[in-house]
Amino acid sequence: MSSRPLEEAVDRVERALLRVERAVERGAMNLSGAGDQERDEALRARVAEALGELDDIIRDAGNG
Repeated sequence: MSSRPLEEAVDRVERALLRVERAVERGAMNLSGAGDQERDEALRARVAEALGELDDIIRDAGNG
């Protein structure tokens, strides 16, 4: 199996980390009031889904 899917997944993770770093730098990660809990829960769900996809890719790469 090609390592290309794994490389693409790592690239997506790196881009996501850059976005998080930029958000922290501009202060966007500070709690600002109503809606934060819902936003946080939605983000947690998206992160969990992305981690599940990465787990699948890594597992498939190990079986190839």
